[in-house]
Amino acid sequence: NMRLLNQFFKVSILVLFFSTMTFAQEEQQAPMYVIHTDHVNFNKMAQYEQVAKELKDNCVKHNVKDANWLTVTAEDGRYMYVSEIKNMAELDQNWMAELFEKMGKDAASAMLTKMDECYDKHGSEILHYIPSLSYNPEGYSRDGMNFREYHFLYYHPENGKALGDAMEKIKKMFEDKGVKNGYNVYHSGFGSDESYFIVAIAGKNSLHVAQTGEENDKLLGDEREAVFFEMIQLASRYDQVNGEIRPDLSYAPQEE
Repeated sequence: NMRLLNQFFKVSILVLFFSTMTFAQEEQQAPMYVIHTDHVNFNKMAQYEQVAKELKDNCVKHNVKDANWLTVTAEDGRYMYVSEIKNMAELDQNWMAELFEKMGKDAASAMLTKMDECYDKHGSEILHYIPSLSYNPEGYSRDGMNFREYHFLYYHPENGKALGDAMEKIKKMFEDKGVKNGYNVYHSGFGSDESYFIVAIAGKNSLHVAQTGEENDKLLGDEREAVFFEMIQLASRYDQVNGEIRPDLSYAPQEE
């Protein structure tokens, strides 16, 4: 469906998960993130939200220094906690230890037990930002845009380099046409059991994303179809889900 391909790059943010050596050196120098995902059961959503807010409030109350996360929720029940790390060694740090010490072991354990009751599956993985595949034109800003339209593009590892090359062509097309909406590219890392891209399109809401996409389609013209097809034919499967950045459930320690 060519319309689907066009939507795929109505972009504000693009997240790339990529498992070849093509960007290995760049990955070592670029920002790296650990993503913890809870797959929350729909019938436990209200309870989970309450506990997630309680967790954030207790971190604020006790000014937990070792914790820092951005919360993103998805319509399929995913709650994703995104934290930037400098290196893999930071994974050994247990910020929960500080919370347990300041909040009290019994109270902290009871709070987290209520959270554990709400999901059957959870896990963590590393993501790498790829500047060379990201497109952020001058003057572009995501301020005030907390809605996200996530596109998951899975692929077989042997197609990794070809898919990266196709994405470079798409970036060049956006540059040549002067598209005003930027996108960031990230790459899957440790903890991911599949190779895939995520394209996260930023907007104020779903209507704003759709309107922006139509504007991009007109600007890119008919040639976009061949460029998008070169990319999509390398995918093994595709999925889409809407999400939202949740400042009310995100946490950063107070600066000294």
